[in-house]
Amino acid sequence: MKRYFSILKLFLKSKFIFKNPSKHALVIFDDESFEDLKNFIYNYDFFILQSRIENINKIYFSFKILKYFLKNFNGNIMTAYLASLLEIINPKVVLTNIDNSLKFCDLARILDKKMNFLAIQNASRWDIDEYKLRYKNNKTKTDRSKKFYIPNFLCFGQFEIDHYKKHGIEVKNFFKVGSLRLANFMHYIRENKIKLKQSAYDICLISVPPLQKNVTYGEKDIEKNYADTIKYTIKFCMKNNMKLIFAQKRNKKHPTANKAELNYYKKHLTNDEYEYLIINSAVKKGDSSSSKYSSYIAMKQSKVTVCAWSTMLRENLCTGGKILCCNFLPTNVWDFPIEGICSIRNCTYQEFEERLLQIYSMPEKDYFSKLSKDKCYTIEYDEKVSTIDILKRRIDYFLNNSEHQKNN
Repeated sequence: MKRYFSILKLFLKSKFIFKNPSKHALVIFDDESFEDLKNFIYNYDFFILQSRIENINKIYFSFKILKYFLKNFNGNIMTAYLASLLEIINPKVVLTNIDNSLKFCDLARILDKKMNFLAIQNASRWDIDEYKLRYKNNKTKTDRSKKFYIPNFLCFGQFEIDHYKKHGIEVKNFFKVGSLRLANFMHYIRENKIKLKQSAYDICLISVPPLQKNVTYGEKDIEKNYADTIKYTIKFCMKNNMKLIFAQKRNKKHPTANKAELNYYKKHLTNDEYEYLIINSAVKKGDSSSSKYSSYIAMKQSKVTVCAWSTMLRENLCTGGKILCCNFLPTNVWDFPIEGICSIRNCTYQEFEERLLQIYSMPEKDYFSKLSKDKCYTIEYDEKVSTIDILKRRIDYFLNNSEHQKNN
């Protein structure tokens, strides 16, 4: 019933266009994909396919769309509608940066013999294990990870390949391309001639507040235990007179999300801890690039980056930065993919302090020799070859060799 109410609301707020969308060689699936693609996508003939009900502001309607809709309808109105638009636009490539979109997977199952579906990984994919945890704890009736289907996955690196194969996720082709978001940050630094001070801070603490995770995953101590990483890091910096920079996750332009993040810390920290955290925060204040990349700037100007889990830990490590993943969570779902000196679990404060002091004072060569895997295992990185250029070449290949790819 909720789904049909959402569809009705969509009809009432959208503009109807009584014609077919025009043909394009490239479709960008999900308009929220576009932001991270904009550094190179303007060179292509593309159509942006809005896929989220809350974002759609126009609805195409014609006899041809209706015909395709009836052919594609299998119980889901939105899937049938989007599939119909794709058949009419008839692109060679459907590209998304929302690689965990189950709607994208649904459309790929229907149409991947007619067009090439490419998904660019945009974050660490804990989703697989998260879906399995929710199913195990009776939070969902099915294991939604089994719905994943990606014909061509432009992924971070070898870890994703190993992880997806381990869990039997349907991916036809893997391509290791690195992190686009990291590449965009590097592009921003070069274009604006920004000089980073590599030792401006001693410790960068990345904020990833586990809001509603207890309820979502059926694990009672996630929210409480995550705070221990924050408490330990604050105590470490205060005790050892080290300069902390706290990289907040939420943007002040989105006050509800920003308030929820701060309220989490108010709830789980003492007044002194909270005040110390706020005083040493890198705050995102708007939509400017300097605000968007404030966490990256903080991280790349710090000697060591600390967090419980974050894609940025992987991005810092692959570019030669030292990290410590400190995890107190009651499940191994969010464990760091590399073991060794970079990772510690369920430790005492003394053990945390000893490990972080060791990392802090250790030469980089010695640090990387004490990892269980190569620093680029989780994310491919070559400072001489940008992920942006790798993606452009890959997209060009699929656009220019679409028939060959469809037959593979």
